[in-house]
Amino acid sequence: MEVLDLITDLARRVCETHGLDLVDVEIFRAGRRRMVRVYVGKAGGVTIENCARVSREMSAVIDAENWLGEDNYVLEVSSPGLDRAFKTLADWKRNVGRNVRVTTREKHEGKSLHVGKLLSADENEVTLEVAGKTPKEIKEGPKQVVIPMALVALAKIEIKLS
Repeated sequence: MEVLDLITDLARRVCETHGLDLVDVEIFRAGRRRMVRVYVGKAGGVTIENCARVSREMSAVIDAENWLGEDNYVLEVSSPGLDRAFKTLADWKRNVGRNVRVTTREKHEGKSLHVGKLLSADENEVTLEVAGKTPKEIKEGPKQVVIPMALVALAKIEIKLS
């Protein structure tokens, strides 16, 4: 088994024991050190204590099993951040209730960019509540837009600075 697979499996198990989702694992060289980055998430957000627990438990196993050999390494555990694109269905589900920006591969309902509140997501489609922009649309109130997952090119949390 490859080191990335071993560490990903470990991260998944540790996350599950703490009620977290494993979002991604990256391993790469940075000078003489190996960097191991683990991204975790959960509905409502990740705390520093969540990250610290995962880091402590993972580093104990990585060291005991000697998966990285004699290489010095840095283990970083964090949330994926607000500007990260959704990669998995778990990313979608974790963000239900938040405003998202969805870009489609081709126009869907006359648009290729849809911004709205994520109501639901499954393997086949996502449903957004989209507010109108024109006076007529505003008067009609928000509408639901169902986008086939196969059309989604990119999706992220919609960040609004006020």
